[in-house]
Amino acid sequence: MAKMSDYLEVELRRAMFRTTLITVRANSTAYALGDRVQLGTTDLNIYEVTTAGTSAAAPPAFNLALGDSTTDGTVTWLTLKHGHPKRPVHISLHTADPLDAASGAEVTGGSYARVATAPLDANWTAVSATDGNTDNAAAITFPTPTANWGVVTHFAVWDRATTGNMMVHGALTTAKTINNGDPAPSFAIGALDITYA
Repeated sequence: MAKMSDYLEVELRRAMFRTTLITVRANSTAYALGDRVQLGTTDLNIYEVTTAGTSAAAPPAFNLALGDSTTDGTVTWLTLKHGHPKRPVHISLHTADPLDAASGAEVTGGSYARVATAPLDANWTAVSATDGNTDNAAAITFPTPTANWGVVTHFAVWDRATTGNMMVHGALTTAKTINNGDPAPSFAIGALDITYA
């Protein structure tokens, strides 16, 4: 069973009980990591700071697709959507329990990379009305290993391709040893179950 991370618990409480602070982007303004803005135009995207800095003296042309990045002076913005802002999710593999603090050892090297999946009906099933479960409606396939990845025991779901905030984590039903030259590891359709209990 997957567990919520500390980050997601906080974000859910904010979404349920607190005002979401989204301002209009301003020229030559300092922005901190996690700040969110809109452009004050008919563009209905939300942009979140992934690299803190100062915005340019004039706005750049923002990249509009979900998950795109835009450089604005020394700020880097991530393109999100309205709601609890929609963002691509990235699935990771771990050789130790990530824990709520996101401290467990993630696989590294040997062509390993997190797998991005968009928050789409084609990728994830509707949450069950009886058990809160959703699972992958499309296969999630990692790169073919070019070195030993070790004994993979856990997975996690993140909001970034690297570092970022872990949102969900859980143990694999069966640990899997992944070695150099093995077939590309994957979660078959319906194999990655996420339940908020």
